[in-house]
Amino acid sequence: MKILVVTKKNISRGKATLKSLTTLLDKKKIDYNVVGFDEVDDYYNKIHDKKYKEKFDLLLSFGGDGTILKSARVARKLDIPILGVNVGTIGFLTTINDFEDLDAALDKVKKKNFIFEERSMISVEVLRDDETVFRAYAVNEATVMTSNLSKIGKYKILIGEEKSLFTKLSADGVIVATPTGSTAHSLSAGGPIVTPNVNCLLITPLYPHTINQRSFVISDNKELYVEMLSDKQVVDIDGRVDFELTKADIVVIKKLKKTLKYIVFKKNNFLNNIREKIRVL
Repeated sequence: MKILVVTKKNISRGKATLKSLTTLLDKKKIDYNVVGFDEVDDYYNKIHDKKYKEKFDLLLSFGGDGTILKSARVARKLDIPILGVNVGTIGFLTTINDFEDLDAALDKVKKKNFIFEERSMISVEVLRDDETVFRAYAVNEATVMTSNLSKIGKYKILIGEEKSLFTKLSADGVIVATPTGSTAHSLSAGGPIVTPNVNCLLITPLYPHTINQRSFVISDNKELYVEMLSDKQVVDIDGRVDFELTKADIVVIKKLKKTLKYIVFKKNNFLNNIREKIRVL
């Protein structure tokens, strides 16, 4: 078994350090490569090279949700599953929440005693005068928001190739989230929690300028268009990259065909995680 480890190299939380991780992998005679959190973008560019030949069985994300979000496109490109070890705070996306459980988890992985939990991803594209000026991929969400807090943003949301008008919003912004992202920024803004196996997108306004504007849940089988009706806006992708928007720009969001696979164990299902992390069920 060969593992690609993505981690912040100076991480330290009790026994959970990079040194303790590599010592464990060496003890279990597991081959591995380590990519630092700040090196992920360069590594992603590297694996696009046709000469790149390395093969991995899984990506081990050693950190918090941010580490998984940062490395998700690497896992997608290499077509390998992610095993998340929480060395952060809440860790909604991680499977292993205590470093001491990792030893037994690796044994289960070796024996293929696990299940895959598939998570949808979205592509986010910005059209300006009918030309693509930005493109990125998200696991959680794309957030369009005003970059000037003293001014409200205005947006038109359209659905499908026919660009049918869905709604118009006056708000500080709007979040378009995957089911995975329903427990992230969208939840903080009042959106619902959605289980990962539901084929949908969530549209959650940020501080809407009306008392009856709520979060929407729509099917993910059609493209979603968010048109800027005001200037000084920005689109943020999973909190890791952003792009400045101008009036009349259109943010196009669609579900990717290829899913992201998470390695989970029977006791680590989504509903158990929700009970443990935020105690709502």
